[in-house]
Amino acid sequence: MHNPSRADCIAILSAVSRVGEADSLLALDHTHLGLARNAMVNAAVFLTERGCFNRYTFGTAGFAMGALSLQGRMHLDQLSNG
Repeated sequence: MHNPSRADCIAILSAVSRVGEADSLLALDHTHLGLARNAMVNAAVFLTERGCFNRYTFGTAGFAMGALSLQGRMHLDQLSNG
């Protein structure tokens, strides 16, 4: 697996950062994120392996991510600010 681009990671982390409740899941859609499907999948797997989400599901219907974990918030801040 290749490392995803910084912009791809920021797009996913920013979208998921808007998830308010810990029990909620956001279904990722590459068209709404402005990413290619493969880029979204690559970035989602990369971020999941690094513990960026409190909850997540991978299935035939796609990817759904829960609220950002502390690690996820730190990644978003680091990627966004430098």
